[in-house]
Amino acid sequence: MIPYDRSKIKEMFDVGEKSQSNQEKGKILEDLACYLFELIPGIAIAKRNSMNQYDTEEVDVAIWNDKVQDGLHFLNNLFLIECKNWSKSVTSIEVNWFATKVEDRGLDFGILLATNGITKEETEIKRAQSILTGYLRKHIQIIVLTKEDILGLYSTNDMILLIKDKICELVVNG
Repeated sequence: MIPYDRSKIKEMFDVGEKSQSNQEKGKILEDLACYLFELIPGIAIAKRNSMNQYDTEEVDVAIWNDKVQDGLHFLNNLFLIECKNWSKSVTSIEVNWFATKVEDRGLDFGILLATNGITKEETEIKRAQSILTGYLRKHIQIIVLTKEDILGLYSTNDMILLIKDKICELVVNG
């Protein structure tokens, strides 16, 4: 278990909120995602801000996972993180876009790091849930982590438990 620097995490969120540039906001959240995951045993940042060969999709963060026992051994070797440091919640469109990126690359797991989560508007949340359930039927798990989730972390062990909990919630509740 490696402790997180909680003041660093809070500072990164604060800087992101004050930023006027959407590009800068996104980069700060990507930096935070890299910080949080690189401390987990067996994890390395494989790629950042990589465009596909057609120049139509960008991957924010690709994670390489050596699957060590005290790390994320229950996940495959490669997964993606999409970072949305927006002042509003993401909609089902962004959920679907990210899930499609994961599927198009033949992967089975991804993390949508959306500062303000998925919109709580009733029909839109149902659409997002329907999309996530549809991908679950294809054996693709997409979990959503929020600013609130991240601010509740004290250590890498907390992150590992959070990911396990989010996967269980996704699978059991659909």
